[in-house]
Amino acid sequence: MSLSFGILGFLNYGPMSGYDLIKAFESSLQFFWHAQSSHIYLELKKLEKKGYISGETIVQSDRPNKKIFSITETGKQAFMSWLAEGAGEDATQFKSAFLMKVFFGGNMPPAQSAAMLRKFKKDCETYLEKMGSTPESIENYGSNKENYQTMYWQFTVDFGYGFIKNCIEWADRCIEKLENCKEP
Repeated sequence: MSLSFGILGFLNYGPMSGYDLIKAFESSLQFFWHAQSSHIYLELKKLEKKGYISGETIVQSDRPNKKIFSITETGKQAFMSWLAEGAGEDATQFKSAFLMKVFFGGNMPPAQSAAMLRKFKKDCETYLEKMGSTPESIENYGSNKENYQTMYWQFTVDFGYGFIKNCIEWADRCIEKLENCKEP
């Protein structure tokens, strides 16, 4: 259901096409809410059926027609109610198959575990580089928004940078211990 509210949140800023929503998710929420394009389009249909959004088809001669979605008053009320609920779930609880593998890593040679952690670290470093474009995205998407609105976007970016940097430091500590570990 959170994907629905993410879509409503973006549409609360202004009308967007499905493609625009995909790009908005990729450039801003991807760190903490990954949404596949097929899921976004499926949710748009559900939201339209509920009356939370309305769609208008724009006829284009040089490109395929596109549908622009807008949030309805009912959608705004649902979105604002969802925001007012607070966390709704325990924000400290999350699932990670990777961490489960680390937990059970004692069943394989330390060198193999270290290799897995090196890959994790490299993936985190790549992601950190990718996050470098986020301030530009905030500027682009926030150009017609109030500063207090984009401040909240920056809060999530700051969390993301801190989280990924912590993951890299944690991986370094784990790798160092594994490299100094004597195999049984």
